[in-house]
Amino acid sequence: MKSEKNNPRRGFIKKSLITAASLTIVPGFIFGKNGNIGPITKGSAQMSSGEDGLPRIAFICNTYWNLAHPDVIGTRLFIGIPTDDGMVKPDIKIVSMHIAQIGANDTGVRIAKMNGVTLYPTIADALTLGGDKLAVDGVIYVGEHGDYQYNRLGEKMYPRMNTLEQIFSVFDASNKSVPLYTDKAFSYSWLDSMWVYNRGKELNVPMMAGSSAPYWWRDPNLVHPIGTKITEAVAIGYASLDAYGFHVVEILQCMVERRAGGETGVASVEGLKGKDVWAAMDSGKISQELVDAALDKIQFQKKSTGSLREVVKMPLAVIVHYNDGTRGACLMLDEYVNQGWAYAAKADGKTVATEFVYDQTTAVYAAFSYLDLNIEKLMVTGKPPVPIERNLLTSCVIDMAIRSTDEGKIKKTPFLNIEYNVKGYESIRPTNTRATGQSLGPWPPKGYEFIIPDHFKKKS
Repeated sequence: MKSEKNNPRRGFIKKSLITAASLTIVPGFIFGKNGNIGPITKGSAQMSSGEDGLPRIAFICNTYWNLAHPDVIGTRLFIGIPTDDGMVKPDIKIVSMHIAQIGANDTGVRIAKMNGVTLYPTIADALTLGGDKLAVDGVIYVGEHGDYQYNRLGEKMYPRMNTLEQIFSVFDASNKSVPLYTDKAFSYSWLDSMWVYNRGKELNVPMMAGSSAPYWWRDPNLVHPIGTKITEAVAIGYASLDAYGFHVVEILQCMVERRAGGETGVASVEGLKGKDVWAAMDSGKISQELVDAALDKIQFQKKSTGSLREVVKMPLAVIVHYNDGTRGACLMLDEYVNQGWAYAAKADGKTVATEFVYDQTTAVYAAFSYLDLNIEKLMVTGKPPVPIERNLLTSCVIDMAIRSTDEGKIKKTPFLNIEYNVKGYESIRPTNTRATGQSLGPWPPKGYEFIIPDHFKKKS
């Protein structure tokens, strides 16, 4: 038998949370590589760590309050990650934090204090632990939420590039890069997104970004085998392109990138709204068959009764023309899908479809748990679970879609002639079709009841 010290599964087979006696232990995880099952291990690439053997992480965010992204991502990295198979004690340790905006509804300061984490006044201080050089093994940046202005196109100008520039500067000055996760898009601007990507490459940063959507449950559990011939695909969501459009583009991209020949890049992006969306479906520019197939899969939040075109007052669509001729479309169908998300495609000559299940019925918000597991895997192994080029494409596509919708014309995207292949990458996903077990609660562990918003307390 391997000694506990040398056993790479040590951190995952002994996980428990002493503050919640009802929580169970997770014996292993499921990887998403071609749908095959395998155990997660620490691997041989673990960075230098503290006395407890855990990689030391700096957590940077815009603001931190209940159910904001820093909470649903960060809090469980302090107290435990609820999954279908039980509660997982994190295999990383947050040792420093920087919160740019601390408001009256803040919970981040309290959580940091409860966990003995120092709150630093600057990003550089959080990364250097108040010293001169990088002093952590990884960085997590959650750049969502906060009080920021909107630009002329209605995009909220989160300071993602500015924050990442400060992080990269510490890496550069320290002559050392560590794993970095940045939440959602690189930036609201495609120009800034290109800079972030290129700067990260220049500094050889092991980098992960993006939405939690690729790591949600799927019903049925559809994973295209690598090399599937995909001619056309659609993804369905709701709300504005700026708010939730990025999630829908990520749903589309995480599926079509597995097609035969790999990703070839995006030739153009077209944004449509109102009657132009219905006209595109009537003309075949967007497949009505695939839209119907995707909508038919949505169960989590039942669709509204009545005709799609009668119910949806202002549909939005994004048409993505890939260099290899593949055509993708993302539709935002408010009033009809009611918080539902779905995907459909013509794959190997057949129509396939699945619901992307994002369960918000409880305060657990376990859809973020599997994102956390992938972030943790990056921090522990130094290897991103997916190519960072995916997130460059999605960051740029959503900005170009907003610009196209505003201008009323197709936007050519020669700067997105980006090729990549997902072969050899592994990500952690639930294999159940819907949330079960600890993903449904109880939550939170004893002592953290203050993180439950009032509307969830009233339900219970």
